[in-house]
Amino acid sequence: MKYQVINHQHIFESETKFRQCHASTVCVLPEGRVGAAWFGGEHEKAEDVAIWFAVRHGGVWGEPRKVAERKGIPCWNPVLYADNGRLLLFYKVGKEIPRWQTFVKESGDWGETWSEERELVPGDSGGRGPVKNKCIRLRDGAVLAPASTEENGWACFTDRSEDGGKTWRRSEDVPFDREILSGSGMIQPTLWQDERGTVHMLMRSSEGAIFRSESGDGGQTWSTARRTNLPNNNCGIDLAVLGDGRLVLVYNPVSGNWAARSPIAFSVSEDNGRSWSSPEVLDYVPCRSNVERAEFSYPAIVAEGNDVYITYTWKRRTIAFWQLRFPERKRKEGLPEGLWPVMLTPFTGEKEVDYKGLQALTRWYLDNGAAGLFAVCLSNEMELLTEEERLKIAACVKETAGAVPVASTAYVEIPERDTDKNRAVDSDRTDLAEDLIASVHRTAAANVDIVVLLTNSFVCRDGSEEEIKKVITRVLEEAPDVRFGLYECPKPYKRLFSPELVAWCAGTGRFVFYKETSLSLDILREKLEAVKGTPLKIYNADSSLMYGFLKMGGHGHCGVMLNFHPELYRWMMDNWNEDRQLAERMQQLMTITAHIERQCYPRSAKYALGRRGVPIGPDCRRENADEWSLSCERSVEDMERFVWTYFAELERILLAR
Repeated sequence: MKYQVINHQHIFESETKFRQCHASTVCVLPEGRVGAAWFGGEHEKAEDVAIWFAVRHGGVWGEPRKVAERKGIPCWNPVLYADNGRLLLFYKVGKEIPRWQTFVKESGDWGETWSEERELVPGDSGGRGPVKNKCIRLRDGAVLAPASTEENGWACFTDRSEDGGKTWRRSEDVPFDREILSGSGMIQPTLWQDERGTVHMLMRSSEGAIFRSESGDGGQTWSTARRTNLPNNNCGIDLAVLGDGRLVLVYNPVSGNWAARSPIAFSVSEDNGRSWSSPEVLDYVPCRSNVERAEFSYPAIVAEGNDVYITYTWKRRTIAFWQLRFPERKRKEGLPEGLWPVMLTPFTGEKEVDYKGLQALTRWYLDNGAAGLFAVCLSNEMELLTEEERLKIAACVKETAGAVPVASTAYVEIPERDTDKNRAVDSDRTDLAEDLIASVHRTAAANVDIVVLLTNSFVCRDGSEEEIKKVITRVLEEAPDVRFGLYECPKPYKRLFSPELVAWCAGTGRFVFYKETSLSLDILREKLEAVKGTPLKIYNADSSLMYGFLKMGGHGHCGVMLNFHPELYRWMMDNWNEDRQLAERMQQLMTITAHIERQCYPRSAKYALGRRGVPIGPDCRRENADEWSLSCERSVEDMERFVWTYFAELERILLAR
């Protein structure tokens, strides 16, 4: 990972103002200045513990000043937040954490002078507002504070202000499964909002790993917290978003409950927090536990463009400061490699399209690692949708997905025989091509990124590949500004393109997406060779071939099982080349569990998603939905238990290494 160290220093000489300090916060101020605050006194919880503040200007930190104190009662966890020409300082007051009260001061001159304190939420007990990490301003203008409490178990939530911090509305606690999270729970979240508007939360936990949750309504409600692959030592974390959208997380890459607080490091994510780079160590002293005070902990981080400013506790004696600069990342051309779910269509009980459910489902796909979305396809029951519904679904998915690419099929009825004359349809027939071209234009008007053509939609079943080329050439000429994809759809019959025809399509430079369904690694290898040096990427649909396909340089996966447990497929994408023995075991799991597709799909997938908390019903328009039974439900439930038991075992193996 490339980055430049612009500055590294301690903010003050240790033990000159107080014996111990902890829990720093950092903020970018105007004119190149940086502000930092922390609590300091005899020791944590001591009666003399106050909030201290310092400003860095011209590369030099000024003298620390005491800016908040309460006689005989300790202060805790300051949080700085610059907003609309003023600097806010939040902090906690209380002898015991479960009885904390939150106070706030304001400065109109960037920390030179401060207002009198006021209680953030009058009558509060337990702590409201930011508990450790900074607030964020959402796109809708609201300010969101990452909060938590530590009474009767730990719990995370957010406080939302729509009037500039005058009043605050508390969310419900972030839900989590007690069976997978031992100990006290989760506290001290850090937040970011992605380009689609979804708000994400990472949380410190007592389980030895960082947990994650999402909100699609501006922090008012939160999804059930799930474990990430990031280790956590039950100590504070923080995150910032670079100007180019990358995330930088500062944390102790140590797993365990109250484990060592050394080293401290940062990792970078280029995919909205789904995967992370290896940790880059900032400070390290060998130690076995956090009681040795060889600690580097409680980091804070803010970003300005592609510069980040980091502070953290240095052995409880001073506060360490870093300024790092990251070069602009090079944008990859063409479509992203990775996972492309074939989307489902949520329906109401009256079999009408549930667009609110569709938005929630779209966010779920993206939050679970989708590089792109195949919105109108066989899995979404496209043949049973009206054209108006198909186009509205495509537009809804694209609007929800934001910058994430969306593919949608230009669907036409595909005749196999001329029923009037009982003979094969004439491959020179023009009306089918005209229908296809008209559908291409209407689909492109839904603002999707890729218009997908079915490989069986160009000519009749017995038509030649030369005839297919003629139709494709005409389509490309009639839609010069459209990027295209190809899908070897199995209904009403499967038409596989030869590697030679794939090479011809790739050579036009107009095709970027290919969903391949040959179920053959040999054919996949030939098609990958055929598209080398072109924008066309091949996405395999068969779960049993994923590992082999990735080993030969495959671009990603586009299959139905991403509707059940995308975590397995994301793990394979990220780790297949890191530990091939584990990858082979994961491939076995994926192959076995893929048999659930035969159990009344897509209703089985909708049932599984509902069990995972996605707010969609099981209704379908396909006739096989009527075959759904209690046995099918049990099959899905048993598969889930098997998958997560097996997957947890693999995670334990990985964490032990």
